[in-house]
Amino acid sequence: MNKARWDKMDFVAIDFETANNVRSSVCSIGIVKVMNGKIKEEVHTLINPLSEFHYYNTKIHGINEYMVQDAPTFEEYWPNFKQFIDNETIIAHNASFDIGVLRDSLKRIHESEPNFQYGCSYRIAKKVWPNLYNHKLSTVANYLSISLRHHDALEDARASALIALEAMKKTQTNSIQELSILHKLKLGSPASANKKTTRARKSSGDAFLQSIMAESAPLNTKHPFYGANIVFTGKMVAMTRPIAAQYATNCGAICKGQVDATTNFLVVGDQDLYKYVQGIKSTKMQKVEALIEKGYPIEIVGEQDFLRLVK
Repeated sequence: MNKARWDKMDFVAIDFETANNVRSSVCSIGIVKVMNGKIKEEVHTLINPLSEFHYYNTKIHGINEYMVQDAPTFEEYWPNFKQFIDNETIIAHNASFDIGVLRDSLKRIHESEPNFQYGCSYRIAKKVWPNLYNHKLSTVANYLSISLRHHDALEDARASALIALEAMKKTQTNSIQELSILHKLKLGSPASANKKTTRARKSSGDAFLQSIMAESAPLNTKHPFYGANIVFTGKMVAMTRPIAAQYATNCGAICKGQVDATTNFLVVGDQDLYKYVQGIKSTKMQKVEALIEKGYPIEIVGEQDFLRLVK
């Protein structure tokens, strides 16, 4: 086994496109290998997902069932793909989605996860360029004058790689690890992602979360909330918490009642957000701040920003 190169400007950017809202329905993979701060290799392949294409996904990425008839399945392509990511640092935009796709795809073919660590160019961009209106791949790429044909797996992987390189250049850091330490961003790994956390008891006020289901099948797999764990705190002004949770679930989020190490977003109602600015913090806010201090990449989102994202 090769020694992991985690202290250099070496990493592999990846991107998946899926045929439907099932994470293991990979239909396209983009891979960009960076060595010593330079793009050294690019690979793109279509994948036969062995499942049906949803019209919404095809509308986004333009891939249909006829285009993948002669393409390899994920199981057939896995030995090639594994060579790129084993013992490497992986970068992806909204990495929780891409790592989730990888994990579910490996489960489907009964393969274990290789050794790697991963970072998220979305979270990196939020730290390095905090004043951008949003940090979607297209927005950051446009700001950095990076050419992008969005939802093409190779183009998205390349843009993610270039964003990471620009971030290192701006912060004068020499590796993803150094950049992450500078901005208190925790790099993930299969071991940490699979670590079982003790389930916190749900408060009676959040018991409704267990019964919420997405109202529509086609989900935008590139939405920041897709696959993310979301916790709500405080009274919301524009809507009730169940309605807010329904909006989030419709975007592919997993709504939970308590904050823990798997939380990705804490959504704060306007009334509590005002208190938060004044230094008055709920128990959930205090717990999130403690986790952020330890390096967990949790984002605090105000009610108005939440509404802009879900509507």
